[in-house]
Amino acid sequence: DKIVILGGENYRIGMGGAAVSSADTGAFGSGIELNAIQRSNPEMQKRAANAIRGLVESDNNPIVSIHDHGAGGHLNCLSELVEETGGLIDLDKLPVGDPTLSAKEIIGNESQERMGLVIGEKDIETLQRIADRERSPMYQVGDVTNNHRFTFESKSTGVKPMDYALEDFFGSSPKTIMTDKTVATNYSDLEYSKENIGSYLSQVLQLEAVACKDWLTNKVDRCVGGRVAKQQCVGPLQLPLNNVGVMALDFKGKEGIATSIGHSPISALVNPVAGSRTAIAEALSNIVWAPLKDGLQSVSLSANWMWACKNEGEDARLYEAVKGCSDFAIELGINIPTGKDSLSMKQKYPNDEVIAPGTVIISAAGNCSNITKVVEPVLQRNGGNIYYINLSQDSFKLGGSSFAQVLNKIGNDVPTIQNSEFFKKAFNVLQDLIKDRKIKAGHDIGSGGLITTLLEMCFADDKLGALIDLTSLGEKDTVKALFNENIGVVFQANAEVEATFAEHNIEIFKIGSAIDGDAFTVINGDDSLTFSIATLRDTWYKTSFLLDSKQSKNGMAQARFDNYKNQKLQFTFPSHFDGKLPVIDASKPRPKAAIIREKGSNSEREMANAMFLAGFDVKDVHMTDLISGRETLEDIQFIGAVGGFSNSDVLGSAKGWAGAFLYNEKANTALKNFFKREDTLSVGICNGCQLLMELELINPEHEVHGKMHHNTSNKHESGFTSVTVQKNNSVMLSTLEGTTLGVWISHGEGKFKLPYSEDKYNIVAKYAYKGYPANPNGSDFNTAMMCDTTGRHLVMMPHIERSTFPWNWAHYP
Repeated sequence: DKIVILGGENYRIGMGGAAVSSADTGAFGSGIELNAIQRSNPEMQKRAANAIRGLVESDNNPIVSIHDHGAGGHLNCLSELVEETGGLIDLDKLPVGDPTLSAKEIIGNESQERMGLVIGEKDIETLQRIADRERSPMYQVGDVTNNHRFTFESKSTGVKPMDYALEDFFGSSPKTIMTDKTVATNYSDLEYSKENIGSYLSQVLQLEAVACKDWLTNKVDRCVGGRVAKQQCVGPLQLPLNNVGVMALDFKGKEGIATSIGHSPISALVNPVAGSRTAIAEALSNIVWAPLKDGLQSVSLSANWMWACKNEGEDARLYEAVKGCSDFAIELGINIPTGKDSLSMKQKYPNDEVIAPGTVIISAAGNCSNITKVVEPVLQRNGGNIYYINLSQDSFKLGGSSFAQVLNKIGNDVPTIQNSEFFKKAFNVLQDLIKDRKIKAGHDIGSGGLITTLLEMCFADDKLGALIDLTSLGEKDTVKALFNENIGVVFQANAEVEATFAEHNIEIFKIGSAIDGDAFTVINGDDSLTFSIATLRDTWYKTSFLLDSKQSKNGMAQARFDNYKNQKLQFTFPSHFDGKLPVIDASKPRPKAAIIREKGSNSEREMANAMFLAGFDVKDVHMTDLISGRETLEDIQFIGAVGGFSNSDVLGSAKGWAGAFLYNEKANTALKNFFKREDTLSVGICNGCQLLMELELINPEHEVHGKMHHNTSNKHESGFTSVTVQKNNSVMLSTLEGTTLGVWISHGEGKFKLPYSEDKYNIVAKYAYKGYPANPNGSDFNTAMMCDTTGRHLVMMPHIERSTFPWNWAHYP
């Protein structure tokens, strides 16, 4: 068998990432630390992944063994591939981009955009063919031996910089002994008065940990792949409030993967064990809203430790935290098969040093049994009562909370999870009710406390308030009742669920109901407070606006802040739409369609699926197929140019991709001939839209051509918005005239810059609101989609191929 590496080359900047992340900052020279900063090349990663996918998805997968390339570099990746047998690596064959690298630097290089694999000699040619087609660099670097040694040798010089027996690598490593002493820290108590609750609430809502995260979610592609079933944003106002993410496993079924995270660094300062238990419990109270195949049993955890080791008292705290983590997972009956550490959480300055609070970040994942049953944190107007469960089973405490932080304190009494059995039982009962669609809305209690949870459940809709009475919780201290961050959940359901909880001895508290209007009233014993949802929502959004101002240009952050609450998603479905997929006559031949992609494209799967559902026989065409003449498009009737980042958008929107057509004779001829024929259709979506506009294929009759420019905000925009289909002559969209439909957008250069008056263009669809962010890019005439004069060739910025199913939509009635 042969040892192969797919992906990019070695550079000095890939050195020592993992090695340095576990050392004290300042322990090494700055040169070494700067080299440890990983360069990132996602396009190269995608090319390597595509080549591997080509093998994995074939009828006969020839890969014998595979390993990602990261910490420890070739040393780790390649040795683990051959740990049963041994291997000889030719140092001269390793991919080197910097000829000044020493043998040690090459062998230990940690650049991430690579995969190592073992494959039979007879299958090398197949892999080479696929790698060439995907433009994935491929290096045959060595042979599997049977001598149980791991050797690097330069064939040209005969030098062996490394030659070890495998047991030297994989034998029992020496035990690490850490010695430390426990350091007791006493933090001061909190002082507060209930007269200031309004002011406390305003401050808590603006804390970065509590406040709106729109500045973060609006710039990342959260619909890529077309299998995103639940992302951050919810409700008609699309506010980022979901704490569980769900990906569908495929385009056909209802199964998926649910993920969530939890952490509790400030409470861990006071009590490391409580910090670990709360971190796990937070991840679980987030993931509980997705129906998991076997309830809590479905969950696996990853524990990522960030700790300032080798500082007095820190190792002792870490030991307690890890043991606490382990004990709680065992009590719950769930596993932690993986994790990571970064033990250099200390910054040294000439006369000072700063250490970060020790933190474990828990990532939870599980098999979601039905992606259409995930519960969202949006109260329903007629959804029944609002209930509370105290999953911590601890008394209400304010230590380690966001409330303590706004007082510039930590506190000394932090809540923990007192009863694992209760937690487990409550989790599974909630799961069963979710699977029966009995839970109408739900949200965990985390940063900001119970009051924040209740407010957030009102934020994502328009003119929705709540009437809350916390008296039954028995907490006379109203500040504690409102701001405690004891792990718990709030959900909305009809009264019938009360019997189910009683049957399992789980105490739930009925605390209120949703109401129409802007008022949010909360009562606790003799205390009564009323707030305006609209005012508090703006307060909560303000921090996001301030952060967004640093990344958006041309006043767009202000426009987003002004408009976000006025651009409610509202849809008009076609009158002939019955919600069912049309049945395609299997006896008739399907017209042939081709997906066209370039290196760096990332939307081919969802586009192929959408074309297939529409009745086409779909074929995958890479630019290398057209350039080499393997593909001519002669038998193709429909082409789809896909979205993504061809050539990482280095030259701007699709300019590199357009160049591949313009400057390669065979590709150019194939495309010209296709557009000359009158029995063809085409669609260009996102990057594909930029391509067809750059090639001037939509209005070839114009003297001055429309172009795609940077979004007015000057940044990548991602969101779920709506488009209104105009009266149009498009073959594909003319029957949808007058409809307003939800659609995903994700682009950096989506502004249609159109030099003539509107009547010179065939505008097929416009964004439903003219203002930003509903129109994310500032296109002339509010253009979202355009076609040519014949109606056969269509371009658009929105990703309709990612908006195919009700579960694809971020908000579906």
